[in-house]
Amino acid sequence: MKKFLLSLGLGWMVLSTHDQLKEPWYKGQVVLTTGEHLEGEIIFAADVEVVSLKMSNGTLKAFNASQVESFVFWDNRQNFNRRFKTSVLPDSKREEIVEVVFDGPLEVLRSIKYSKNNRGRQFYNFFPEERVDHNAYRYYVHNGLYQSTMEEFLRKSFHQKTILWRNQLEVFRARNGLDNSTESWLRLFEFFNALEEERILRQLPFEKGEQTELVML
Repeated sequence: MKKFLLSLGLGWMVLSTHDQLKEPWYKGQVVLTTGEHLEGEIIFAADVEVVSLKMSNGTLKAFNASQVESFVFWDNRQNFNRRFKTSVLPDSKREEIVEVVFDGPLEVLRSIKYSKNNRGRQFYNFFPEERVDHNAYRYYVHNGLYQSTMEEFLRKSFHQKTILWRNQLEVFRARNGLDNSTESWLRLFEFFNALEEERILRQLPFEKGEQTELVML
């Protein structure tokens, strides 16, 4: 109860701050744990895990991780839908609101770090536009069997998971000048997903005349 009241208080504080700062609200939908679907304009304060929703009738609502199943909004600055859901993370062992960076054979999630560097910063609908921005996040990878931190995945699972495409991945790394930064690993994971999805598609029966081709950038 104490935790719920704290989250509720943070929610109203976030709503009040948004109103004062005129932060951008993005159109989207929230799915609650009750199964209820709510539409309106959304701001997500990632640092306190509070989803604020402004409905068409002017009603303002705030939800925490225990109340939300998922939500999505169209980010006008990035020009694509951003998806979020709740997930029990392997290092914190608690349910948190995470962003779905991308899904597929490798699903990648992220959440804001609770760190000294992030203290005092505001993360309203925050998106990592610069290479250094990735340092504000913790990243997680689901390899189809279980979820782990990105560091653990790279250390324990990456080699075996990607062995079929080792040569293609090495060529992609070299062509794009990828290093060991988070940004580079995300690009490599996405390329691996594209290779795997292409392989799966080629195993499916196609209608006459249909074909698919993967271009290595």
